[in-house]
Amino acid sequence: MGGNFQYDSAENVLMKKDPTLQQAHDTMRFFRRGGSLRMLLDDDVTQPLNTLYRYAMQLMEVKEFAGAARLFQLLTIYDAWSFDYWFRLGECCQAQKHWGEAIYAYGRAAQIKIDAPQAPWAAAECYLACDNVYYAIKALKAVVRICGEVSEHQILRQRAEKMLQQLSDRS
Repeated sequence: MGGNFQYDSAENVLMKKDPTLQQAHDTMRFFRRGGSLRMLLDDDVTQPLNTLYRYAMQLMEVKEFAGAARLFQLLTIYDAWSFDYWFRLGECCQAQKHWGEAIYAYGRAAQIKIDAPQAPWAAAECYLACDNVYYAIKALKAVVRICGEVSEHQILRQRAEKMLQQLSDRS
């Protein structure tokens, strides 16, 4: 995370009853700079996180999107750098027609994995669902750029190009 921040200081804030003001500031700075609880705590919680992730995926499979979204929100709090957690949260929000929350989640996923065109594609769908054509076009252009000439992404690129053409024909 850089700077003079000490992990120990943030751990003290989380574990002590009365942290110092400097420790509280250090902890806030840590989180503002992209720190996550997973980085901060020593315990290896990979197995419990994987269990929660699998359970959330099972909830999605049976279309229990609200419950799955709550689990994915919990997972993103614990590990804010997981593309899968953010992307799946976006899918749950999109399925519930919570467009703003879905767009936010897809945006976070796109920041984490910039070479994954699925996140801007899904965001474009949400923008279109709430009639924000301007941002839908921006997202679709991002899909085309990300896909480039990568063979595994050509179907998605073609879909994005077709959608861009349809949107420009509407104008």
